Amino acid sequence: MKVLFNVIILLILFSCSSNPKNVTLSNFEERIIEKPQINYKLNSLPRDINVIYFSNSKSTKPFPDEVKGLLTNFYSFSDKYKYFPNIRFINLNKANSCSLVLDRSAYNFIFLLKDSFETKPYELCLNKFANRDVLLISDFDNRSALKNFRQFRVNRNDDKYKLINYMRSFSKTTMVIDNEITKDKYEIGKFWEEELNKETAEYRTFDKTESGQYIFSYLLLLEQSLKRKRKLSRMLSVDLNLQPRTREDIDALFLSVSTQEARSLKPALDYNYYEGMKVFLANDWKGDSQFLKNDKDLEDVISIDIPFMLPLPLPSDLNTLNNKTRNFAIGYDAFEIALLMEGSRNLNKTAYKGLTGKITFKDNTIKRNSIIFKIKNGKYEYLN
Repeated sequence: MKVLFNVIILLILFSCSSNPKNVTLSNFEERIIEKPQINYKLNSLPRDINVIYFSNSKSTKPFPDEVKGLLTNFYSFSDKYKYFPNIRFINLNKANSCSLVLDRSAYNFIFLLKDSFETKPYELCLNKFANRDVLLISDFDNRSALKNFRQFRVNRNDDKYKLINYMRSFSKTTMVIDNEITKDKYEIGKFWEEELNKETAEYRTFDKTESGQYIFSYLLLLEQSLKRKRKLSRMLSVDLNLQPRTREDIDALFLSVSTQEARSLKPALDYNYYEGMKVFLANDWKGDSQFLKNDKDLEDVISIDIPFMLPLPLPSDLNTLNNKTRNFAIGYDAFEIALLMEGSRNLNKTAYKGLTGKITFKDNTIKRNSIIFKIKNGKYEYLN
């Protein structure tokens, strides 16, 4: 009961004013995030848990968001099922070379997430754990470096390549715009050309000092039309009317920028390109920008993200949550995954519609799928 009391105090400190519940969404949307409806084998769940994490030294929060997410789900589950394990919190930024004395019978959640992780040599810590009772939660690009552990991986690159593969049905020739955070335009173009046998016509890095109008004027060769008009006007000594003609060899735009930057670029594209162009957005995952209920500036954009960042109904235990972050969603889902792995009777037939996507289990592997969606007339159409 002492552990439960401490968790309740923490949750009170973390919680904020309630958000109004969205009741205008369809029944299909309401099922995108949903708790598993199964009978857990409570006697099989761990009685001792270690929550092992890095806490960024610049943060003033008692716990990083991923631990907050795990605790939120733990409290909800324990309140419903009267499940009260002993929980130990271990901040690796405060532990000396990870010289920890751990109960070897405990279940271990190990969080290695970039927003919290600093420069500690995490390999030394991982060597202290047997892999049987470990769930390693990471957003690393290199999966093989952590291959000895069962992993729950939530990684932007995984989503980005899913969206590129989805785009192959709509486009032959594309242009790519990245930003100073992603810096991946050539990586995207190489995959588009070498793996999918397509063509990349233009590359550009979004500079906040430039307007979207200027960027697309350059990429779509509108400036050449203006130059021809000025040349002819000088030759004829007459001010000519101009109907700018954009290039017609590009049929799609891939944006690897922030959601807010995309809200600036998409209207500029619409203004310059009258024929319309397919636009795909893999946002940069920085700043935890959310999609809006009526995102007019992203009309017709096809994008991918974890469901938690979309305007969707959430489980009732999240009604008091004010600020959404991806790391919170990762921690919340990590606890649910451990419950399913330890307390489910048939794991391979179990699916969890989590905050980070649809999660399934096969051959000791945890698979996660984000949502691909299109914004049409202010509503969300789900495409996978």
